[in-house]
Amino acid sequence: FYVQKQCSNLLDELPELTDDVEPHVPWMSAALGKLPDAVNFWLGEASAVTSMHKDHYENLYCVISGEKNFILLPPTDRPFIPYGVYQPAVYRQQDDGEFEVVDQSGEEKVPWIPLDPLDPDLDRYPQYRRARPLRCSVKAGEMLYLPSLWFHHVQQSHGCVAVNFWYDMEYDIKYNYFQLLETLSEV
Repeated sequence: FYVQKQCSNLLDELPELTDDVEPHVPWMSAALGKLPDAVNFWLGEASAVTSMHKDHYENLYCVISGEKNFILLPPTDRPFIPYGVYQPAVYRQQDDGEFEVVDQSGEEKVPWIPLDPLDPDLDRYPQYRRARPLRCSVKAGEMLYLPSLWFHHVQQSHGCVAVNFWYDMEYDIKYNYFQLLETLSEV
């Protein structure tokens, strides 16, 4: 299981927990000159894994119990990270309790990274050899600042509870630089 929703679910949908968590991190809000756009609650088991992706948010990730393990790649590694566009799909539970994958054929295709950084297929994605992933573990009581546009893959311990604060990124020279990398990666 993985209980999460990326729409400020902690403040909007779980108000009974807000007495235990600040609505923002004062020093981060001061450093960025704004309040977070979203405060999200995460609860999951060890089998819940988040595939490699990037976010357009400055992310302050706080582990309350358990442990999260991150594989991080800087935006400058974008040329070595395979991207594709794929048909979205959903899981549907069948009468026997099993799940099937159902394509959402009427929906627009979505970008996705088909690489598993835990076991990269270097025959299929040889350019990934040039990437330099960083690994870090965030334990209960610790927090990780994950800059916007950094690629990340996440695993967790069973029963891990976390809260993260998403601050919208500035669409400044950093974003322009990343867009240039994106364009050059497709050439």
